Amino acid sequence: MSANAVIRADQRSAPTGAMSGSRSTPCVDPSGRITIFGLFAWTVIDPPFTVKGRFRFRSPSPMTSTALSLSVALQLPVTTAPLTLDPDSLATLQQALQAFGEFQQPYSAPVDAYDPDAGVTDAAVEVSAGCVHEGPAVIILDDDAQQAPRRYLVLEAPWHELPAGALLLVSGSKASAIPAQESNLELARVESMLTFLDLLSKGQEARDHRDTCTAIADTDASASFVTSLLDQLRASSPGSPVADTMLPLWKGRFPDALMALWQRDGLARYHDDRLALVDPARYDAVLAAFLAGSPLWGKDDFHVYAIAPFGQMMICGERTGVELTFEPHEGYLCAPALLTRTASSIERNRRLHDFLLTLDDNELDVLGADGELMCWRARELLGPLGEGEVYASTEPVSGQGWRLGSLAKRQALDVLAELAQRR
Repeated sequence: MSANAVIRADQRSAPTGAMSGSRSTPCVDPSGRITIFGLFAWTVIDPPFTVKGRFRFRSPSPMTSTALSLSVALQLPVTTAPLTLDPDSLATLQQALQAFGEFQQPYSAPVDAYDPDAGVTDAAVEVSAGCVHEGPAVIILDDDAQQAPRRYLVLEAPWHELPAGALLLVSGSKASAIPAQESNLELARVESMLTFLDLLSKGQEARDHRDTCTAIADTDASASFVTSLLDQLRASSPGSPVADTMLPLWKGRFPDALMALWQRDGLARYHDDRLALVDPARYDAVLAAFLAGSPLWGKDDFHVYAIAPFGQMMICGERTGVELTFEPHEGYLCAPALLTRTASSIERNRRLHDFLLTLDDNELDVLGADGELMCWRARELLGPLGEGEVYASTEPVSGQGWRLGSLAKRQALDVLAELAQRR
């Protein structure tokens, strides 16, 4: 599970190989150093809708080069009934690209497009903006569901006899329309890929519904989410009471639901001690070091409000997303699909309520080199964590996973500061 977004450049090459799972795409920061910041949809909870995505900092993959200008010839004759996105779906793609730049979205692709009972496999489609040489602007869809990745173009304006929203399949230097009125394998594949649009459109529906709420309803509904969270989320270990200055300092900047947890439990631990509330002010400097130069920088004032046993940080914006998770060792951010949109009080309380109650313990853990979860083994070996502590590795964590023999208990802020310096 990862994600992607890219800053556009001058020229984009066609896919040359499979993408690395759900990894991210490249983004050029102001210093000229290549980093990665990307988006992908991860989970949908319905109702209400909660869409999550991941952003990652790393080097580019074969399908995420920085070329965005395409030289293709339209294959004629054009089919009389080409597969075409409806205006709402086209607008949804355009809005997502405007909000984040390029992004990568996972979806479940059928093993056999003609047999729904054959099962599904993990796939991802990379979405980017570009244009056809001497032609219209297009949205580029790079799909890795097949062994040979496929590239599709969505027209943002009419081209020859094709309407805006028409999908073209790119093959070498040619692009051809996909017939929509006759059953064919390519049509079945594309229709399964386009299911990723459901996540983006549901996020838009949730925002449209939010805008119809009155101030009174907003206040009443926020209180109900606060009450529900207090009823269902219980501390697994008590925490130290918050300082007298914390509540007035953060009131109005954090959701009421978080403030209520502070008042009742202090900086307690939840989810079998896998989630520990922290004083956000102590983590502001290290979070700024991680986010500096990323597309999130300047979008909102973000703060850490909880940490997991291996240093994963739970992050909340003062006006936008409340359920961001940053993994400092691998350098990815898991975030709402439209995290930069300002959210109302009711939405922020509802989203924090849903996030904290639906967190899976596995999301707060890491995998060992043997593929097994590490938290319970680390606790058995080193004992429970003290206030402000995390389990840290005394050696760089490899792609093969964590080693039990390299674990030690350390202060979270020290570990995070060291990791931020390595960015």
